[in-house]
Amino acid sequence: MSKTISLIMREYLIRVKTKGFIIGTVLMPVFIVAIMFMPILFSKLSSEEAFKVAIIDLSNQVYSLLIEQNDAEAQGPEAKKAFDLERIPVESVDMDKAKNELNGRIKSGQIDAYVIIPDTVMESNTFELYAKNVSNFAVIAKTERAISDVVIKERLQKSGMDPELVKKLNSRVRARTFKVGDDGEKEERSEVAFLATYFMVFMLYMSLILYGTFVMRGVIEDKNSRVIEVVVSSVKSHQFMAGKIVGIGAAGLTQFLIWVLFAILASTFGLAIVKQLNPSVNELILPSISIWVYAGFIVFFILGYFLYATIYAAVGSMVSTESDAQSMQWPVVMLLIVSFMMVFATIENPDGTLATVISLIPFTAPIIMFFRISMQATTVIQVLLSIVVMIVSIWGLVWLSGRIFRVGILMHGKKPTLPELMKWVRQA
Repeated sequence: MSKTISLIMREYLIRVKTKGFIIGTVLMPVFIVAIMFMPILFSKLSSEEAFKVAIIDLSNQVYSLLIEQNDAEAQGPEAKKAFDLERIPVESVDMDKAKNELNGRIKSGQIDAYVIIPDTVMESNTFELYAKNVSNFAVIAKTERAISDVVIKERLQKSGMDPELVKKLNSRVRARTFKVGDDGEKEERSEVAFLATYFMVFMLYMSLILYGTFVMRGVIEDKNSRVIEVVVSSVKSHQFMAGKIVGIGAAGLTQFLIWVLFAILASTFGLAIVKQLNPSVNELILPSISIWVYAGFIVFFILGYFLYATIYAAVGSMVSTESDAQSMQWPVVMLLIVSFMMVFATIENPDGTLATVISLIPFTAPIIMFFRISMQATTVIQVLLSIVVMIVSIWGLVWLSGRIFRVGILMHGKKPTLPELMKWVRQA
């Protein structure tokens, strides 16, 4: 037992002391912060200066309405105009000369774009926009929306209809979603809650591949350096296997616990920080993640890790090079990919028969059952049954992989065939 603990500590300390582990552990929270706050910061920075647009209004109807709309949207002490509009008088326009002059102003940075509104805009539904960069879809869409709004408003007024009444009558009906829990009801946007769930499922999927690959590479490195021959001479092969798997798993769990702690802090204080960055954000609703979801993440990370790490360790013991390992590990990777893709097949009915069955299959359970837990679409009995099934499966795979491991770690050369693997299992 003491030898196994020593091997576990060796594998754990080797990894947590590396620069890659420290940098990766720090970068993930930084990445989460960037996802949460950078769009707000960019939108705030981009709104500091209005988009400078020169208007040639051949219809003599649109420009004045654009000015009114632009001023109306800039109400409030901190609100800013979306556009800095400049009209080019129609009476004095020589179109070719005006365009050449405006092209020069765009190149020199005096204006961002200029727009030519034809006199048939009410019928043709088109206008021309000239800019140095026409790949800025957000600005082009904003310009289209602004001109479209005023053209539609003018059409309605000419037809004798009240634009505000029409807008009110055509307003969409939106659902306010409330999450019902033990502590009552809490408003939560369904799309935000799903994105949070999807992010955690994706992290679980990537972690199983990543840390399983670490185990496989660790076995290959020790095998090629012949360190394993010395180690196996003093400890049993199953002790070495346990030390490799548990040590790397403990390093991964340490990393995830740090990330989970950060996620809890971010979800708790995120709204207050966002409001400080952008006081106009008053109705931002962050998803409330239950402590049971975090617990489920940790439990199924551990179980899924042991399940797949055991298989990866067996793959690593069967080959001598990483190039050989790439082809040998594909069946394992495909199991994880299928598990992840099945999430999309169970989104609409996470408590249905299909979702229930595949959440009890050991190879798909880590991802699917966690997804169902995060969606609150399972029962305690199903969760416990899934855990029991996985533990039994892990025990069986440890036995099977251990027999392959005992022979494979000392074998070098070509990849074994399936009959040879069966022979290893019988002889070990």
